[in-house]
Amino acid sequence: MFKHIVFSALSILGGVALGATLVGAVTTISTNVVTEGTLAVTGLSTLTAGYVSQASSTVVGAFTATGAAALGSTLNVTGNTTLASTTATGFKVGQVGTRHTGILSGTCTIPPSALTASTTTQVTCATATGVTTSYKVFVQATSSLPTPVVIQSATSSTDAIEVRLYNSGIATTTTINVDPISLNFWAVL
Repeated sequence: MFKHIVFSALSILGGVALGATLVGAVTTISTNVVTEGTLAVTGLSTLTAGYVSQASSTVVGAFTATGAAALGSTLNVTGNTTLASTTATGFKVGQVGTRHTGILSGTCTIPPSALTASTTTQVTCATATGVTTSYKVFVQATSSLPTPVVIQSATSSTDAIEVRLYNSGIATTTTINVDPISLNFWAVL
């Protein structure tokens, strides 16, 4: 009888030791795992094939995707965000929006010019660094543009914007000599 008790006790201790060893070991599961509760992973987790699919997710802290990341719904980003890529080729806002591959903004400067009343003068607004002839440009006057002068049109050139200024002659019928004029610009590809 004593022999059976010792054998039973050793069997139980062996089973507990084997169970503890198996729980602490690396395990490979070759089938689907479904849980109705929370799945917690406390170390680094690697998914080597397939994808992760879930109804909703909240990421607290840093999140890095080193491969392709597909989003099947809305991405809400709060706070400052930088999308940095050397391979990004375009950006579009909205379903029917226009895809853009480059956006520049800044100021450019028109040199001193003589603008004759009731005439149009073509001037070069220099220092629009990065602008090429492929860009669509939008210019806006700053407070340095004299009152009777109107911007008629603008077109892009290399590192500059060509601007047509019209001196309406309102309030004066003489030539206006202007000092350098700054213009705000947006240039879009």
